[in-house]
Amino acid sequence: MDNFIYSIPTTAYFGKGQIKVLGETIKTYGGSKVLLAYGGGSIKKNGIYDAVIEQLDKADLARVELSGIQPNPRIESVEEGIDLFRRNGCDFILAVGGGSTLDACKAIAAGVEFDGPATDLFVNESGLSPIYDAAPLATILTMAGTGSEMDMGAVITVGEDHKKKVVMHPLLNPRFSILDPEYTFSVPEYHSMAGAADILCHLMEQYFTNDVAAKVQDRMNEGVMKVVLEDAVKILANPQDYDARANIMWASSMALAGFQFLLGKPSPTFPLHGMGHELSSMYDMTHGVTLALLTPAWMRHTISAAPEHLPIFARFARNVFDIREEDDAKAAEQGVARLVEFYAAIKMPANLRDAGVREEDLAVIAGKAVENGKLGILASLGKDEVLQILRAAFTG
Repeated sequence: MDNFIYSIPTTAYFGKGQIKVLGETIKTYGGSKVLLAYGGGSIKKNGIYDAVIEQLDKADLARVELSGIQPNPRIESVEEGIDLFRRNGCDFILAVGGGSTLDACKAIAAGVEFDGPATDLFVNESGLSPIYDAAPLATILTMAGTGSEMDMGAVITVGEDHKKKVVMHPLLNPRFSILDPEYTFSVPEYHSMAGAADILCHLMEQYFTNDVAAKVQDRMNEGVMKVVLEDAVKILANPQDYDARANIMWASSMALAGFQFLLGKPSPTFPLHGMGHELSSMYDMTHGVTLALLTPAWMRHTISAAPEHLPIFARFARNVFDIREEDDAKAAEQGVARLVEFYAAIKMPANLRDAGVREEDLAVIAGKAVENGKLGILASLGKDEVLQILRAAFTG
C-alpha cells in the first residue's frame, strides 16, 4: 500500500432537524452576509427554502440570493455568483440543493478570491486548481448522489461544446454540510435512482484500480456498495422510507469523503466519468444515468483487454453480489449480469440507443473523451477502445 495523507475537514450534521444549527454555525466561521444559492426553485415548493430563511433570519444573517443554477452547472452561473458575492460584500456561501448547485458554489468560492477569469480556475498539471484562498462554504443537501457535500471537487460545464471541466482544491471542502434525509423525500424517482447509480459508480471506480494490498479500503467499499444495491430499491418501493433515504444519503457522502477508498492506491483517471461527462455534454443527459449506461460495457471490455485483473472482478462479484462461483471468469460475468439487473430494477435505460443517443455521434464522443489523454488504469483506453465500449453500450 502506498503512503497517504487523510483529512476530511468538513463537519457533517446528519439527521432530522439539523437545520437548527445553520445560522449559528455560519457565524462561527465568520459569516455575516450570505450568498444563498439554489437551483430551479423546488426548494420553495417543498418547504426547505422557508426553513433556511427562518434560520438565517433567526441568526440575523443578511443574504443575497443566486437562483436558477442548472443541472450540469454552467460557467455563466459561476461568473454570476462571483459578481454577486463581490458586489454585495458577502463573506460566506450557502449552497442548497443537489450536486449541481454544490459544484457551482465550490467554483464560486474559488473564484471570489481569484485574480483572473473563472475559466482559469480549472485544474492544471498539478492536478489542483491554481488558487491560494477561497470563500467559506456550507451545503444543505437535497439530493443524494454526487458526494460533493464531503469532497473538494466540482465539475463545471464550459463553452459552446458544453465541455465538462474540473475545479479541485482542499480549500473547497465545505466547512460543514447539513444532511437531513427527509429533505430527499420529494426528489423524483428518476433523479433518486440516477443518484444511486452515481454513488455506485464512485465506489466502483475506486475499487477497480489495481490489486494492491488496500484491504481495509476495499472491504469498506464493498459494504457501502451492498447498501446502495439494497436500499435504492427500497426507495423505489417507498420514497419516504427514512432509513433507506438515510443510508443512501450517507453512502453518497462516504463514497468520496476524502477519496477514502483510494487511499494507498494508484490514482485512477475515473474512465466512466470521463466518458459519461461527454454524454452529458452532448445530450444534457443526467450524470448518473450516463454511468449506468456505460459501466457494464466498460467492465466487459476491461475483463477482456486486461485478463490479468480478472480476480478483482471476480472478487467484486463474490463479495458484493454474494456469487458462489469458483471459476473467476464465470464469477466475473455473473457479477456484470447482476449489475445489469440492478440497473434495470431501478429503471435506468437499457442502452444508449434507448436513452436517445445517435449511433453516428459515438465516434465524436469517443474523441472528446480522450482529448486530454487516455483513460483507465486497469486497461488503457484511447479513442478506439472508448469507441468499442460506446458501441457495446449502444445496444446493451
